Amino acid sequence: MTDRKRALLDSTVRIIAHKGVRGLRVEEVAKDAGVSVALIYHHFGDRSTLLQSALLHVGQRAHEYTRPISAGDARAALLATVLGEIQDDAEIRDNSAAWGELRDAAIFDESLRPTLDALTGEWVDDLADIVRRGQADGSMAADLKRAEIGQRLTALVEGLSSRWLAGLISTAEAHALLEGAVARELLSG
Repeated sequence: MTDRKRALLDSTVRIIAHKGVRGLRVEEVAKDAGVSVALIYHHFGDRSTLLQSALLHVGQRAHEYTRPISAGDARAALLATVLGEIQDDAEIRDNSAAWGELRDAAIFDESLRPTLDALTGEWVDDLADIVRRGQADGSMAADLKRAEIGQRLTALVEGLSSRWLAGLISTAEAHALLEGAVARELLSG
């Protein structure tokens, strides 16, 4: 991806995070990125493609800040990966808010659903793979249902993230709830 295209997507994600999908104006993205509206249409064609590209960009950014922690001890990696989704960092907060906005927009915009489905599937698979590693090295019970754990933990992260972003719970409270959930998930099935 070119630096300019990345800058356009960073601007799009930032605006979605602060104004929502309905508040996104291509003109504002252009102004924020310091480019012409025509350049945005040149790169993305239309608003729908811009939104799909922004969703992919959010997924890529999340991989960048959670993937490095998925190595090493499987139990610690699973916990660190889910905790990594809720951090007191402006970019992660914006990424989380944009993910929630784009996920919710998919209720009405069917064109976002295939991308959302693929990214959610990758996220579930990433967590399930960490559990598989733990089962292979004996640090996690063999009878754990990996895909179900991935589904439950990703759904929990999304729900807690919404409450966290709304200021209903603190980062520490979200982390404590996630720590308890991971501990319960890893009990033998």
